[in-house]
Amino acid sequence: MEYSCTCKEVRHNCIEECVFAPYLPATNKDKYTKLSKVYDMRRLAQYVMDIEPSERQICVDSFCFEAEARLRDPVFGVTGYIHLLQLQLEEVKRLIQIAKRDHMMILQLQRNRQNHRHDHL
Repeated sequence: MEYSCTCKEVRHNCIEECVFAPYLPATNKDKYTKLSKVYDMRRLAQYVMDIEPSERQICVDSFCFEAEARLRDPVFGVTGYIHLLQLQLEEVKRLIQIAKRDHMMILQLQRNRQNHRHDHL
């Protein structure tokens, strides 16, 4: 059995029931380090054990994402990242509106030129 980062860090023999072994292998110390800086690992273990086994990887990955966000931005965490994405989305929507307006203007100019040609024939 492969050791988990948690067991390796606290120098325990990794038991077969170790909830972190499949999701935080000893080879992925970076993930463990981020999690342990933000969360109480005992509480996190209890939370993960309370979740269906098929959903545990997603759960651990989500906690890792949130921990990384909190370490990058201690005040806003993942909320800061969401806010940044919302601002980017608004900017893209604005640029799409400009592109649509410009496209309509080009179509109108083309129609005017075609009408102008037909008038001179």
